Amino acid sequence: KFMKIRLLFLSLVACLCAGNQIAKAYAKDLVPGGENVGIEIRPDGLIISGTYDVKSGYTIYNPSRDSDIKRGDLLYEMEGNAISSLEDFSTHFQKYVDEKEEVRIRLKRKENSITRKLRIIKEDNRYRTGLYIKERLIGIGTISFYDPDTKIYGALGHAIIDNDSGTMVEVKSGAIYTSNVKGINKSTNGNPGEKVATFSNHETLGTVLENTSIGIYGEYEELPNNKKPVPLAKHDEVELGSAEIYTVTEGQNVMRYNIEITQLKKQDVSDIKGITFKVVDQTLLEKAGGIVAGMSGSPILQNGKLIGAVTHVLVDKVQYGYGIYMEWMWEEAERLASTSTSFTN
Repeated sequence: KFMKIRLLFLSLVACLCAGNQIAKAYAKDLVPGGENVGIEIRPDGLIISGTYDVKSGYTIYNPSRDSDIKRGDLLYEMEGNAISSLEDFSTHFQKYVDEKEEVRIRLKRKENSITRKLRIIKEDNRYRTGLYIKERLIGIGTISFYDPDTKIYGALGHAIIDNDSGTMVEVKSGAIYTSNVKGINKSTNGNPGEKVATFSNHETLGTVLENTSIGIYGEYEELPNNKKPVPLAKHDEVELGSAEIYTVTEGQNVMRYNIEITQLKKQDVSDIKGITFKVVDQTLLEKAGGIVAGMSGSPILQNGKLIGAVTHVLVDKVQYGYGIYMEWMWEEAERLASTSTSFTN
């Protein structure tokens, strides 16, 4: 009996120690963001953002209909030559205009690589392809957090989607830049507004290394001045009631605005709409009407802890918004840091 009791006691001690180690491993401090940033990402190829009709003699050619080249495809090779920029495309396309009636191209469509033939058509003394293509995506958003231990930041709380094709773009390279908010087009019910902001690609703040369904991630160069870390809250620590969001509504000044958390979803896996909240800050309501485009990523704090980030506005009730639990964003950043050699540790 003594041995059984002693073994049971040791087992309990072991469990308690393991529990303490888990709790200690989870404890994490992050620096809240709120800074407005310009964002640029470049994929490993050219995005097919659309197609158009080209007249060829008495017929009309359209790459989508006639060559199965679709909006959202990523063009990365032409006749065996790598294509990663508009300049690459133009250079290699010009090689074949006098030799061929069509060129062989390689495309990435979702997870598959496919080969298609693109016709070369001369119309009005110009060679046309019937393709609308782009080499980069640009926009603005808000930093959610900085991790001073790894120099990783997280932003947006959702993926960057190409508006023309509706596809999530994989990142070959990218950067975030200093941004200045010039004004706000106010939100009204049924018509969400937006931040009006500018940025210069000469003022780089960091890289963009990953574009995921729950935000973008990369390395930052320096922490903003006068920034202090706060504890990261687990999703089950978040409560209904008062909270704050940090965001920029003018210039580069991060301001705090009051919100009321009205609904919380119980989640075991990440989702971008775990938190529902209402803007109750009169200053923000007068300035923006509610949530506007460009606030995505704005950190949410409650009881001195970093609990989430703004992700969406409710279109028909612009005073309301959705947020993601910050726990999910931090776990994504940790996963990327552990698997990518691009991150410093």
